[in-house]
Amino acid sequence: TFAAQSTCQVQSGYNLNHFDSGSILTMNFIETRGNDGKRPAYVSFSQAILNPMASFGGLYVPEYLPDLGESFLDKHLDSDYKTLARDVLAAFELDIAPSVIDEALALYDGFDDPKHPVPVVRVRDDLYVSELYHGPTRAFKDMALQPFGKVLSSLAQARAEHYLILAATSGDTGPATLETFKGRDNVKVACLYPDGGTSDVQRLQMVTEDAPNLQVIGIKGDFDDAQSALKSLLSSETFHARLAEKQTLLSAANSVNFGRIIFQQIYHIHSYLELVR
Repeated sequence: TFAAQSTCQVQSGYNLNHFDSGSILTMNFIETRGNDGKRPAYVSFSQAILNPMASFGGLYVPEYLPDLGESFLDKHLDSDYKTLARDVLAAFELDIAPSVIDEALALYDGFDDPKHPVPVVRVRDDLYVSELYHGPTRAFKDMALQPFGKVLSSLAQARAEHYLILAATSGDTGPATLETFKGRDNVKVACLYPDGGTSDVQRLQMVTEDAPNLQVIGIKGDFDDAQSALKSLLSSETFHARLAEKQTLLSAANSVNFGRIIFQQIYHIHSYLELVR
């Protein structure tokens, strides 16, 4: 309801005057495992990005999926990737300023072919492949993390808050996360990777990043250990309290964050439309 959505936005602390235009109605994001009485049961998209962990180790996900039916697909039959992405995001009624969305999507202009960041290539007559490796780190995670980094950093700056972004990687998420957040204001990144468990190229992509807001940590163990450490830290009241002493909040760049997932789903819709074309 409007009342619930309005309350949700007041709790978020997000300045609605930051919007360029449009309605203040936004979609609620809900918890996957029920509510523990400590965390909000309903949040806005900006809250879900900044604080992705919900009650009982669950996640925040959209209250419903928007209808992207035949009329939506017809409308975008001749759209470029950024136009399609802008309308998919709009269907989720996000509480993000249109100017921030435009700046985030503009990062696809840095891919190999700005007009076609996701080429759909014929392998043989009845088989096509979506090429997702044309971003700055050659990882498919660039498709989501390039715009995600811009959105999260913009939210942090608008709220005058500082965030530590955790990432656990088996080799793809790490380089893409470090690349998108390097040098950005109000965010620092700690990236955990299994020492000896990535390719040499992926390890070098991470350990040679030299931006002052990035830290890369090789751990003894595999990716599951890195992921477990990330989830443990995200839910640790002690760790949150230690960061609070440094006026720092905690978020994550892995797909526990719906800010990642919302950008990843776009290229599936794009690839379908490419096949139709």
